[in-house]
Amino acid sequence: MLAWWACVAAPAGARQTGETAGGAGNESDPIACWWRTDRAAVHVGERFTLTLTCGLLDTSDLRVVADRERLDPAALDLTPFEVVGGTRHDDIQAPPRRYFQYSYTLRLFGEDRFGRDVDIPSVPITYNIQTSGVSATRGRDQLYLLPALPVRMLSLVPLTATDIQDASPDTFGDIDRRAVRATGELAAAGVFFTFAVALAGLALVRVARPRLARGALEPGLLAPVEILRGCVRDAERVRSEAGLTGWTTELVGQALTLLRLAAAVALGRTVAQRVSQGRVAADDGQLAVRKGALTAKRVLVSAATTPGTIDAALSRPIDPRVRSALEEIREAMRVFTASRYSRVGSLDRAALDTSLDSALAALRRLHEMHQWRSRTVDALSRATDRVKAVWDR
Repeated sequence: MLAWWACVAAPAGARQTGETAGGAGNESDPIACWWRTDRAAVHVGERFTLTLTCGLLDTSDLRVVADRERLDPAALDLTPFEVVGGTRHDDIQAPPRRYFQYSYTLRLFGEDRFGRDVDIPSVPITYNIQTSGVSATRGRDQLYLLPALPVRMLSLVPLTATDIQDASPDTFGDIDRRAVRATGELAAAGVFFTFAVALAGLALVRVARPRLARGALEPGLLAPVEILRGCVRDAERVRSEAGLTGWTTELVGQALTLLRLAAAVALGRTVAQRVSQGRVAADDGQLAVRKGALTAKRVLVSAATTPGTIDAALSRPIDPRVRSALEEIREAMRVFTASRYSRVGSLDRAALDTSLDSALAALRRLHEMHQWRSRTVDALSRATDRVKAVWDR
């Protein structure tokens, strides 16, 4: 193997001229180097970047080793250019070659350089070929000569340029940093996605658990959202009848019934429910709500909620939205209670209309809060707050 490489490679002290500068060279070349600048023309004294890239054959049987000491930014001489600084990037293994790269920061001073092409001098690179295995050998030192690279001072391109191409300014270090950043961002996205799925699952369980429990333990009974829907419909019916025929004691009692039910649902209190078949008339204090749109089954619901019950609940911390709705329902209940049990024969129609409109608006807000969409959003918000609280600790 070593004898074959001795036939292909130049003898000791010979120079390879780097005819493949700007590429990786032929597959048979033991070493191929090229360099490029980040700009084709610079001002005198302006700093620019020069990048040197080399590809060395590196297989299980054969390895090319280059002397990199002279390529170190502190040791490299590129007169007339001054090497201000530089960086050595990590090697990249791309079988059958191993690539290494240096980035140098250069500048040039001199009043006689204006409008001229100034060559970055050629750089000799010493290398040898090593074989592995039982008969491991190390070849003699050989020389690879990296050609000069012209840089135009205050011109668009050097005079010797044969084409105009914009090479990528990225170095191995840039590629490596982007790969690390991409890996980190992908991992973070995976973590956040997992949290999102977990929170969504928790919210769905919190929303579905009460419904499943009611379906298992109390078949045929109404959910709170269905009771509120029935209260809203009955309140609209009462307002329509009162507008046509005026307020009566019976309509005032019906309004009180639905207000008591809505307040009980808002407070989380137990609502009495009794399933009946057909069109069974509701007793005083009861509200008949149909179970489903395509069934004749009705549920008679009732609750014994008073303004005092609401006052006791409002003395404790409570959801601001529920508090606002309960305050409006409480005031309406007081007006309707006074009218229902007053000894005065006449009813204050204006006060009753105003109270019912205010209570109806509160009922609609409560009904919207008990919709599955609002419950899901609330559950997600609470779960997020708990996660934030744990994270802040």
